[in-house]
Amino acid sequence: MSATLRLTRAAFGAVQRASPRLAALWAARIFCTPPRRPISERMAGWLREAHRFTVRVGGRRVAAWSWGDRGPRVLLVHGWGSRGARFVDLGNALLMQGYRVVTFDAPGHGASAGRLSSGPEVARAAQAVVNAVGPVSHIVGHSVGGFASALAIARGLEIRRAVFLAPSANVNSYSAQFEALLGVHGPVMASMRGRLERRLGFSWKDLNIPAFAPEMRVPLLVIHDRDDREVGWNDGAAIARSWPGAELVTTTGLGHHRIVSDPAVIRQVVTFLNA
Repeated sequence: MSATLRLTRAAFGAVQRASPRLAALWAARIFCTPPRRPISERMAGWLREAHRFTVRVGGRRVAAWSWGDRGPRVLLVHGWGSRGARFVDLGNALLMQGYRVVTFDAPGHGASAGRLSSGPEVARAAQAVVNAVGPVSHIVGHSVGGFASALAIARGLEIRRAVFLAPSANVNSYSAQFEALLGVHGPVMASMRGRLERRLGFSWKDLNIPAFAPEMRVPLLVIHDRDDREVGWNDGAAIARSWPGAELVTTTGLGHHRIVSDPAVIRQVVTFLNA
């Protein structure tokens, strides 16, 4: 445990003992605040080649980009604390195959407005981007982006094929880690969940892909690494088991982040989308 995390945990514990209500507010803010990382020059250069546009989601500005003017569209949805330009390698591979590529920075990420975000808000942003550019044939989501893509599909986003890379299966696995890491007491955690449900307009129990996946009919490829320390392989396997006809590909040695740009993974994604 890092020194910063130890200090935060200690401070949170003190607030939690003094005022459970304030602790629930603070926990909700921490839970919904993604880390900010600088953009590399290579990613920035890729974005400069694109057509940039914006959409509004919940009153906030969301930055989006598109490449190509012919062919089926593919929407790329990034993970927690990342940005759309993270897909530079996959995006270029898809462009070479004749696709039009679309991506965006989720609310609270990258060039988009705000500091807070959540899976439901990423799903709403994905739908808003599709509404702006027109029909999308395929969607590729990484980590929370895979989770949000599944939510969007369940809520009516029409696509032909989907790929989830290292996807989160449900909000409970992440919230359990968060609860243990910060030392959140049960009543405070329940209060935090209730506040988020009211603010974001969702039910906590509904944020569980394996629970609604049996109703899905979109062909799905899940690729997950055995050595993923951020989102366990079991999450991807649970999604693939419950989603009718889904295919699960297991990799090793890539972890959670390198899977997005691995050449072999990119070839598998392109092959699946071309089918």
